[in-house]
Amino acid sequence: MSQTIVPHTLPLKNIHVPTRDRTATRAPGRPVNLRLKDNILAAIAQVLVEEGYQGLTISRVAKAAGVSTATVYRRWPTKQAMFFDAIRLWRDDLTPQIDTGSFTGDVDELIAARIRFLDTPLGRTYGTLLGEAVHDPEFGQVLWEVSVVPARAQMALFFERASRRGEKVFYQHPDTVLDMLLSTIHFRAMNLLGREPMDAARTLKEIRSLAHSLISG
Repeated sequence: MSQTIVPHTLPLKNIHVPTRDRTATRAPGRPVNLRLKDNILAAIAQVLVEEGYQGLTISRVAKAAGVSTATVYRRWPTKQAMFFDAIRLWRDDLTPQIDTGSFTGDVDELIAARIRFLDTPLGRTYGTLLGEAVHDPEFGQVLWEVSVVPARAQMALFFERASRRGEKVFYQHPDTVLDMLLSTIHFRAMNLLGREPMDAARTLKEIRSLAHSLISG
């Protein structure tokens, strides 16, 4: 039976590191202290939530992690390299692997996963990062790879499975629909006009309704 895989929300004190990283070694073969790295990655998230991206410094991360700045620099030469390593861990929370057994169910869960993450303290920092990406092409590329590329790949997979099942799908190009859905979610989550925080339950209901209206009748 198909099953939706629901992602964890990245905790501030115990960030999950993908299994592939746990086999890493450092030249010339000395094992990486992965527990220490996990602790530093968690500290990055903590400082980002508490201080924002502008307040994210290697010294603050080191203090939050309880290590020296030299320990952090041995792993990442710059703040940006450190931060990029951390936000790549967001990928599975923004776009988890989904298979509910139906096209509508898959789309609904993709929407729900995005809203769940953006409604966390860490997810609420995402809007400020988009502003940074406008001025830094490399920053923008990392956000694109973390946020957009996996979602488009998932949507393409949803279409492929729906085609095999003979289900109705969106009557517009899937990338166009996905961009519209995600941009609406992110606009609400970013609270650009400063009026009120996103109502996650209401947003989930309304974005799902919008998505359903775009499926061929």
